[in-house]
Amino acid sequence: MLIHFALLVAVLSWRAKAPPPKPRNLQISIVEVKQPPRPPEPPPPAPKLPEPPPPSMLPIPDPPPIEVPKVEPVPQAAAPLVAAAPAPAQPAVNAAPPPAPAAPAASSPAPPKLFEECADSPDRKMIAEVYRLRPSFTTVKDIRRLKPIKTVCLAQLDVTPRKFTDGFPGLDVNEWFALDIRFTVNMPQDITMELMLLSDDGAILTVDDEEVINNDGIHAPEPVMATVKLAKGLRNFRVRYFQGPAPDLALMLGWKKPGMADFQYIPQRLLGRPAAASAPR
Repeated sequence: MLIHFALLVAVLSWRAKAPPPKPRNLQISIVEVKQPPRPPEPPPPAPKLPEPPPPSMLPIPDPPPIEVPKVEPVPQAAAPLVAAAPAPAQPAVNAAPPPAPAAPAASSPAPPKLFEECADSPDRKMIAEVYRLRPSFTTVKDIRRLKPIKTVCLAQLDVTPRKFTDGFPGLDVNEWFALDIRFTVNMPQDITMELMLLSDDGAILTVDDEEVINNDGIHAPEPVMATVKLAKGLRNFRVRYFQGPAPDLALMLGWKKPGMADFQYIPQRLLGRPAAASAPR
């Protein structure tokens, strides 16, 4: 019994001397988790405009016609219907001597000849056979049945529209005649270009015996165009033309290279006479 009592006393004294228990730390720190910034909302889409209707396809206009120059008569002052009575002559006081008569005006030079004898004009490269026609002639293709009356040479097909009475300077015909014109063009390279043949009346252009432009028949000055591919080297050109009845005549040949705005005459440096002027028709 004493032993149990002594143990109880020892246990109680030990608890009294033992340090108090450490308080438990129950503080909890809350860390706020930062959310990533939200991207800005995109602006509302613009209202969709209605699409315009597709443009309507307009027809491509024809090339503008070549302007034909017109010669207007020079107006003259009309004579008075009633002649005024002459005023009585007054004695001249210190009158000046009458002026010397004016020298006669020089006559205007004759227009240059478009056609010359070939032997006299080696610089004219186009050779033309001339034919007389019947008044019933309507196509240049019929000249193959005729015999030429002469052969002449010219430098360029630049007979602008004119009255038939002006004729072709160098020819003694101005109505119902035909020309068969031959020449070569030395092409420096392969090229595609537009050719233009204007005539009054009919004309046909061939290149290397292939028909390129047909402007045949009796008609007023009228241009016809065609796009042609010309190979490098000598190309044989031929223009058959006829002039029928009054009142006008014309014969022009030009070309237009890519990028050019207007037609031009074929440069003289490229022209040459054909190897045989009397080639079969």
